Amino acid sequence: MSSTRVEDPRVLALDDPTATQAVTTRSLKARLWTGRSTAGTFWIAVAPALILYTVFTVYPMGQVIVASFTDARGFNRAWEFVGANNFVRIFSGDPVLMEAIGNTAIYGFFKIIVQTILAFLIAVLLHRQLRLGNIYRAIFFAPMVISPVAIVFTWSFMYDPTTGTFNTLLRSIGLGGLAQDWLGNYDLALYSVILVDLWSGLGFNVVIFLAGLSTIPGEILEAAKVDGARGWKAMRFITIPLMIPSIGLVLVLSINGALRAFDTVYLMTRGGPGNSTQLFMTQVFQEGLVNNNFGYASAMAVLVLIVLIAIAAVQNRLNNRVAAEEGNR
Repeated sequence: MSSTRVEDPRVLALDDPTATQAVTTRSLKARLWTGRSTAGTFWIAVAPALILYTVFTVYPMGQVIVASFTDARGFNRAWEFVGANNFVRIFSGDPVLMEAIGNTAIYGFFKIIVQTILAFLIAVLLHRQLRLGNIYRAIFFAPMVISPVAIVFTWSFMYDPTTGTFNTLLRSIGLGGLAQDWLGNYDLALYSVILVDLWSGLGFNVVIFLAGLSTIPGEILEAAKVDGARGWKAMRFITIPLMIPSIGLVLVLSINGALRAFDTVYLMTRGGPGNSTQLFMTQVFQEGLVNNNFGYASAMAVLVLIVLIAIAAVQNRLNNRVAAEEGNR
């Protein structure tokens, strides 16, 4: 009884150079087709977001950069190129702008330094096993989920000189002489607005610090206690060094927030009384959309963009350095 042996074509191809080349060619084509299909699927998926980002972010940013070198006054007439005149005007000592920069510096001190320190201390306390710790966390984070407009109107009511909470409380305890027009007093208005932003932004920083504290191994802290490092010593030599990435992130976000601060000030005081609460970004708004000096306002916005990019670059380099040092340990 005879049997017929059927050879596998793939085996026969090994003995035939021409067939081997054909198989290799088909394999390469299949891989290329798969790669192209994957790439096509990727671009189809990201296209809507990319188009929206280009239309609403990249294009307006490009328009602002172009306008910063022109005498643009809205879109009703042609823009004329004026070179760096707008930037020269910024550094020429515009008194209103200088006052806005000074107010921004004060605002930045409280936003960057004071709020960061408070948030860190609160996070350290909440990180300990306190009774009702989750409730405290919710209380501090609550302002982050409240609409900024609602926050502004609530605090504006509390600051009301006649029926506001603060003045009513002061009068009820016999300290009516301390009652103030909190948003109408030239010397107090800026600090009143700063208090609102500190209160509303504190919880976010606390959450970031809590996340950082949760990454510190308990063994390290226990070993520090055995070596006698407790309280301030443990915080100074253990906690703070290990929290550098979180602290850096909070500082960058705080600087960003201080330079771009607008909504709270504009909704509460619109920069007044006088220019006592005028910040850099509210002045950009004033010049661009109220005074119609679009070119000058664009130059101011470009400077803020440059500063923010520089800060982000420095932070990225510091993060890479910290990561490299941890990798070498």
